[in-house]
Amino acid sequence: MASSANQSSEQVEKVSLRVMVDKVRKKVVYAEAGKDFVDVLFSFLTLPLGTIARLVAKESNIEAVRFGSISSLYQSVTDLDQQYLWSQTCKEMLQQPRNSMEGCCHELKLNIDDAPMKYFKCYGCGRLTTFIRNPNCLCGRQWRTYNGFVMETATFIIHDDLRVIPNDLVKSLSLLQMNGINDIVDIERKMLLISKKEACFL
Repeated sequence: MASSANQSSEQVEKVSLRVMVDKVRKKVVYAEAGKDFVDVLFSFLTLPLGTIARLVAKESNIEAVRFGSISSLYQSVTDLDQQYLWSQTCKEMLQQPRNSMEGCCHELKLNIDDAPMKYFKCYGCGRLTTFIRNPNCLCGRQWRTYNGFVMETATFIIHDDLRVIPNDLVKSLSLLQMNGINDIVDIERKMLLISKKEACFL
C-alpha cells in the first residue's frame, strides 16, 4: 500500500516537456514547454552554490556528480568537526544555504530547491516575511506567496543550450529551417515527463 502511495506521489512531481525530433538525424531540434517547466529552468538562477553542490551529489542516479571545487568545499564543511565551528547552526547555514527567492520556488510544481523555509509577500504593502502567525499583514491585507516566474498561459521554445524564447509559429518554422528541415513530416513530436532528479542534470 505504501509503495503505491509513493508511486502516485512521484507522478505528481513531474512536469511535461514536448520535444521536436528530426526523424532523419535522430536529433532533438528544440523543445516546447509551458509555465511549469520554464519556471524550473529559471529557478536554477536562484540556487546558492552550496545547494547546487548538494543537489548534484544527492540526486544522481548512478554516483555523486562533482561541481568542480565547490563540491570539495561543500564536503569540507560536511566533514568538519563541530569543535571548529561557532555552532551547529553555522554548519547548517553552509550546507543548506537560504535561497533569496525561495518564496517563488516553493510554489513551483517541481521545486528543485528543497530548503525548508518559505517567503510570503503582502499583497498590499509589499512587506516580506519568512513565517506567518496569522493570515493578515500589519497593513491589514492578506499575505500571499509568489507563483513562479512566468505567466500561466505562456508557452516557450527551449533551445539545446537552454536558451528560452516565447513560442510562436514563425520562430518554430525558422528553427526547423535553420536545422535543414523543410517539411513538417520529418519531425516527430515526443512528450516527456521530467522529474526533479532529471531536471538536476539538464
